[in-house]
Amino acid sequence: MKIAICEDKQQDYDTLLSMIINFLDEHNMKADISSFTCGEDFINAHIHNPYDIVFMDIYLPGINGIETIAKIRKKEPVQFVFTTTSNEYAIEAFNLNAAHYILKPITPNAISEAMARCLSRKGNKYSEQLDIKTNCGVVSIPIENIVYIEVLNKICCIYTEKSCYQTYSSLNEMFEMLSDNIFMKAQRSFIVNMNFIELFYFDHIVLANGKDIVLSRSNRTELKNQYQQFLFRLARRGEI
Repeated sequence: MKIAICEDKQQDYDTLLSMIINFLDEHNMKADISSFTCGEDFINAHIHNPYDIVFMDIYLPGINGIETIAKIRKKEPVQFVFTTTSNEYAIEAFNLNAAHYILKPITPNAISEAMARCLSRKGNKYSEQLDIKTNCGVVSIPIENIVYIEVLNKICCIYTEKSCYQTYSSLNEMFEMLSDNIFMKAQRSFIVNMNFIELFYFDHIVLANGKDIVLSRSNRTELKNQYQQFLFRLARRGEI
């Protein structure tokens, strides 16, 4: 997948690049990302080697972002997202069938939504998201990437293979947002993604990252049955 960022302000470019890379990492996706500071340079590059997704600033030197997309859209199908400081061009943007129109300052949630729309339009599959409120705003976490969730002093810590996110939520509230076909409430402080269970013992489990979690004493038989049903479903689908 090829992604282009057309942005003439370095700080805005750095922010956008970082958020796109984070999205790709969380979804285990790879992309070649190119940068441009004006519409003319982007058009010349796109004509010879078209991009799949384009993040286009509207206020650029020379021809603006709206004019730039109007020129390339006639020749090559491309998913594009406008980034801008004003809603002045919103109607023109959606008349061009933009995937998204993002007002600055850009947030991670806006980029996640924009990327999801672009990928959906392209027919790519992306995982279901868990949206949580953090100190940095709303964050979308691919559910399949969650390894386990732990509640510590009323703070809910959500662990993926690469990151940890914190939010204020009870374990029960979090569990209600997840499927019990995949997630197990191992005890009152832990929710576990059964895809990451490496070893299942009578009184505890060991995850693929080495995390050891003691199972609820009163629900051990029920938890064992839940995990066995999970493995049975995987076997039927030919995944184990």
